[in-house]
Amino acid sequence: MNKSYRAIVASDLYQAGVTEDGRPFIAENYYVMIENAAGRRFAHNVVFNGAVVHFDDEEICHYFEDVREESKAKAEALCDRISAALQAGRTLDGAYWNEMDPSYGSDEYISQGTEAQRVFLERQEA
Repeated sequence: MNKSYRAIVASDLYQAGVTEDGRPFIAENYYVMIENAAGRRFAHNVVFNGAVVHFDDEEICHYFEDVREESKAKAEALCDRISAALQAGRTLDGAYWNEMDPSYGSDEYISQGTEAQRVFLERQEA
């Protein structure tokens, strides 16, 4: 992975826990993703969760603290370091990266047959 990749901060939703009424608490997490012009993408394996789970002993329940701003800032700082490394021509250590689905409609999306794979999996689940 070299200069042909650009680094960005991406986010996903995740279940941080369960509320006192038994419903899932959905939160946002942040991570660094790199992508090349053809649409091939990799996600860094460090993820910054946007919620912290606490337990209230008196009320005997969980509550969720919103830490998205802090988490996003940490992801942006990591993204800046990775961008600088890419611009300097340094090679990134593949041990820290996981390949993701290519960008929708990109050359890589087409060449990897991503759409066909998804259709196949949907049919298997039906």
